[in-house]
Amino acid sequence: MKSVIVIFFAVAVLILSFDGLAQNQKVTLIQPTVVPVDQVKKVLFIGNSFSFYNNGVHNHLGSLIRANNEWQVGENRLRLSTLSGGHIHEHVDDLRYLLSKPKGTWEAVILQGHSNEPIEPKTHERFKNSVKQAVKLVKEQQLQPILLMTWGYKGQPDMGIELANAYTSLANELNILVVPAGIAFWAAEQQLPEIELFVPDVLGVKNKANDNAELTYRKVLKHPSQAGTYLMACVLYSALYQKSPEGNIFTAGLDEDIALKLQKLSWIVTSGFYK
Repeated sequence: MKSVIVIFFAVAVLILSFDGLAQNQKVTLIQPTVVPVDQVKKVLFIGNSFSFYNNGVHNHLGSLIRANNEWQVGENRLRLSTLSGGHIHEHVDDLRYLLSKPKGTWEAVILQGHSNEPIEPKTHERFKNSVKQAVKLVKEQQLQPILLMTWGYKGQPDMGIELANAYTSLANELNILVVPAGIAFWAAEQQLPEIELFVPDVLGVKNKANDNAELTYRKVLKHPSQAGTYLMACVLYSALYQKSPEGNIFTAGLDEDIALKLQKLSWIVTSGFYK
């Protein structure tokens, strides 16, 4: 039987750090069996638009590390390989090439799938098989494979929990680490509704035949805003360095108060998820 943790609206025993939570809402999440142990400094990210928006989550993570005076030339390396709308199986050939770099280039490879790939009936089996193939390639190079959990679309909390459980279940099966970025989005969307985590995607133009032309947008909001990318980076920092980013002076251009709230939430989610 899978281990589960029941979380009251926030994700962890630290929910009392936040005021005004809905105490009666329960969420059941699968508990991870692998927790972070060592700092991971040389990371290859494999992903798509979720990770390349806003100048790339790897750059945000690198800025957090540098702003905390932890970046060392030759000791830290972060690179991002993406394909817009990419699924894991589309990265396998490129991954083989990237893993052919000299020994010591990487310590870990972080794998992030398409937004609904792990839970879509037509793609979830392919997702699992592709991740297993990618993880095998990474382990053959004696590197650490890590899954980066994606998030539910705006206003769809059930999707977020379903994704979280899909990623964690697969990570447990493969005995590898999973980073709970999706749970952080779920918690932030409910606890910090004043912070917009998403940006709309342009659909087209209406009234284009006259001077009142205006853009129209897709109904589903899924891509991260600057705040969303920053939150993901803070969760990655919390997981890969096992310490809170609270007080870090890199804010990605966000208001300092907003950045601080996201820093705090990222640590609450991450430490609660692994504990």
